[in-house]
Amino acid sequence: MDELTPRDVDTRFGALVGAFGWEDRPANDPAMGVPALLVRRLRVGDPAPAGARARFLMTTFEDGELTAYGWRADLRIGSPEVVDAPGLKEPGVQLVEEREYYLRSGETSVCVDISRVWVEELVRVPSDQISAEGSWLRPVLEDPNAPRVEPLSLVAGRPHLLGSRLVRALANGRYDVDLRAVSGPVMSSDGTLAVAAVSEAQWYRWHQGSYTETDRTVGHIPATELWVE
Repeated sequence: MDELTPRDVDTRFGALVGAFGWEDRPANDPAMGVPALLVRRLRVGDPAPAGARARFLMTTFEDGELTAYGWRADLRIGSPEVVDAPGLKEPGVQLVEEREYYLRSGETSVCVDISRVWVEELVRVPSDQISAEGSWLRPVLEDPNAPRVEPLSLVAGRPHLLGSRLVRALANGRYDVDLRAVSGPVMSSDGTLAVAAVSEAQWYRWHQGSYTETDRTVGHIPATELWVE
């Protein structure tokens, strides 16, 4: 028997579950587009969008040149106030770890220059503008300071879901956000493929290890309604 490639496995599995209603696109996906993350850099003079998910570019000046060391993610804007903090070269933004944002455990925060903070916003983009070929190389060619769009992908074809951020497409064309996958694909009693999910707040309480019965609410969402960041 010839060795199967991952594409072969996906194709055969897709044929297998086709009878259960699996489709290439969610049934309630509006024709106007697909969900994506808009990631934009804050500028001096911008308000601080309190509660927004954020990324922080860690940089330093060496011999008069700016050096970037990488990104800190899973952060939230902690306050709507832009502050003048000692040691900053420009107005600062308060950042808190997302875990502390949900658990309200003291919310140890840090203030950083506003132009080193990028915020994430869920938007919808035309599906014909999404190209998978070579998309991971686009940042090499684009202006690194320009806003960028990071399209979400369907659950189908994602082999590793546990812990992934999920976005649920609702029937009214809106989206339910701040969800986490706590299982891979499962088959419900009525033959529907689904993914077990919890809210972000529940996810972090589970990690804390002190959750109660009321924190154990797990919803099984049809896979055709889910997008993955």
